[in-house]
Formats: sequence, structure tokens, C-alpha cells
Amino acid sequence: MILVDTSVVIDYARGKDAKLQALLPTLPVAVCGITRAEMLSGVRDPAHRQSLLTLLATFGQIAIPDSLWDIVGDHLAALRAAGVTLPFQDAVIATVAVFNDVELWTRDHHFVQVQRSLSALKLFREPP
Repeated sequence: MILVDTSVVIDYARGKDAKLQALLPTLPVAVCGITRAEMLSGVRDPAHRQSLLTLLATFGQIAIPDSLWDIVGDHLAALRAAGVTLPFQDAVIATVAVFNDVELWTRDHHFVQVQRSLSALKLFREPP
């Protein structure tokens, strides 16, 4: 399973990256609730919301258990101590990936910095 970050889902939804359009459906991909919420926060109208829900239904779903929130806090503290700041939602997504021992597919470059502090974070590498 590969946890897909919002940056990848947005690019996929736009449909302008032929490589991504061909690759993503062939892989075991999933999102978590944070990505769903981020995607739905951009809804323009009911039809757009429905199209996003249809798109999100093509992904598996990785749950965020209550026990994960303490780990998110620990990760944020470790990142802060290392001088790394990032949006809260990205800390949650990274923690979900680490907790579930899955690769994170992102196009946000700050996750490379996150990986330096959270060595258990595995980043998916898009093929050339």
C-alpha cells in the first residue's frame, strides 16, 4: 500500500500529467482522512463535490486511530527540535505513513526534510 499525499491527488485530479494518469491506477494507493478533508475543502459547487468524492473513491482508505494523535504530537516535537516546521496536516500524513509502515507518495519537497528527522518515513519514488 502507498499512502498518497494531497499534492499527488490534486495533480491527478487535474488530469494534466500523462505519466501520473497512467501510473497511479496501476498501484495499490490509499489516502487518509486528512487528504480527503483537504480535497473537499476546495469544493466549488455540488457537482464539483460529487466529482471529488468519485475520485476519492478510487483510493483505498487508511484510518487514523485515536492512538496516533500522541505520536503526531511526538513527531511534531521532534521536528521542531530539529528546526523543521511544516503544516500540521502534513505532520499527520507523515505519521500515518510511519505508523502503517507504508511509503508516502508526495510531490511536496519538504517531506525530504521531514524524513531526515523521522527516519522511519519511507518516501515513494515516482519512476522516471
